[in-house]
Amino acid sequence: MRCLALAGALGMAAAWPHTESQCLGEAGSYGSDKTCLPSWKPTWDMKRSTVLYTCNNTGMHNVKHAIEYGTVVYDWSNAKQIWANAHPMSSEELITKQAEMVLAADAGVEGYNPRVWAYRNTIKALNWYSSVREKLDDPKYSSWFATFKGFDGSKYPGGTGKETNGTFHVPTCDWYGTADKPAKCSGFYHDQEQTPEHATPSGGSYPDYHVDGECVEQCDCGDTNPCAEYIFNNSGAVVEGRNFTEWYINEYMVTNETLLHKNPVTGKPQVIGLGWLDDSMTPHGPTEEDRNYMADTGADKAEMAKQVAAYRATMTALVKKVVPMGGYWWQLMDGGGNKLAQKNVSEGTCKTTLASLCKPQPDSWNKMQLYNIPSGGKGLQETELKQYTAEFLLTRGEYAMLGYSWYGCTGSAMHGGGASPDPPRATEWDVDFGSPTGACKETSSGSGVFSREWDKATVQWDCGKGEGEITMKAGFEDELVNPPRANRAAWTGVEVER
Repeated sequence: MRCLALAGALGMAAAWPHTESQCLGEAGSYGSDKTCLPSWKPTWDMKRSTVLYTCNNTGMHNVKHAIEYGTVVYDWSNAKQIWANAHPMSSEELITKQAEMVLAADAGVEGYNPRVWAYRNTIKALNWYSSVREKLDDPKYSSWFATFKGFDGSKYPGGTGKETNGTFHVPTCDWYGTADKPAKCSGFYHDQEQTPEHATPSGGSYPDYHVDGECVEQCDCGDTNPCAEYIFNNSGAVVEGRNFTEWYINEYMVTNETLLHKNPVTGKPQVIGLGWLDDSMTPHGPTEEDRNYMADTGADKAEMAKQVAAYRATMTALVKKVVPMGGYWWQLMDGGGNKLAQKNVSEGTCKTTLASLCKPQPDSWNKMQLYNIPSGGKGLQETELKQYTAEFLLTRGEYAMLGYSWYGCTGSAMHGGGASPDPPRATEWDVDFGSPTGACKETSSGSGVFSREWDKATVQWDCGKGEGEITMKAGFEDELVNPPRANRAAWTGVEVER
């Protein structure tokens, strides 16, 4: 009830619950929305409003690191060194296992945002996911996947894969095999640009086979198709009473490994959110795929228009399913929350920006906002991190996150390895500021100083100086010096051992 009362005080309509229609816009389709808010309860809690999108290439992500953030999102590359050498590969299952490890340490609070979010790709059929591999390797479902030009379905998977290897812009066959297990070929369209591979004898990559995770032995994505980035066909035929979209939503996206997940110990519902729903279909082909998709599949502009329309119809159906049941995903957010901190904007631009945001119901609050700290915060000092936090507290709405979008796999020596250092955490993230008493406003006309009151602090941004400030109110001054929630889990508050 307090959230509803506060919404009224801020001049807003009650922000939850929502229906899926507000995420589809006036056109009623995916991508046309101007308003898109989750159906879970909002939180003003600072620590619970932090987010980390991460992975650890070499193993499981350290749970002690994860639970310092309110939300942690796992990429498909998490634990890649483990699952890329499994027989068969098991990325999907290890993401679930990682999520369960985090939830066991800090379960979150029912009714609020899912504590852990999991990666899925919206257009690439990655067959190191078992749910994808099962369908790709079954001839019944061949219409659910894009094919190379001239595909012959009479000899699965594609018949002419080996014979046509080298005739397209991408290889149809894997490069490595043994006498007992020869290299696999497939007539289903695929590239191997971001794919686990067996390294060359010298330890590197061949030009067509970039090693994105090394398989010590032969890469194993099942007995039928090579490990690769295949492409979903959203116009796939009805098979055993269900079409592609029904499978995609109910057996690939919304499953017992995501929104229908149950606690493995108690058997009670324990949601794992959908997180980074990667890539899309464009008029020129799938994003982050070889640029010659149209030439290699034989698709012309008219066919690509059909593929884009079918993709958008599937994603529209996904929104209608997911949002009402408490789901959401990264790409539904407005990723432009951060507009001032470390951007070196002019005083005039600063004033104009804050004038548009410092009112009871700015347009930016119609979507969940991500205040992203770029490049994983690399090189930032404590004082610079404070600027991001000050801007967040000054302009955020009920639904907002501050933290780190994708910038590479994290995990320093402290947290178990990885390609990039762990991103820095600001002292202020462990402080309980309470809730805002209203939106921000200019202290006096033309001053260029904008202020917002919170229960325990006053937050200001001075456009003349180009910086923000957080001042604790009387009785709470010590909390910035000794943050009461330091070294504690974001949701349960349990102490995190160092």
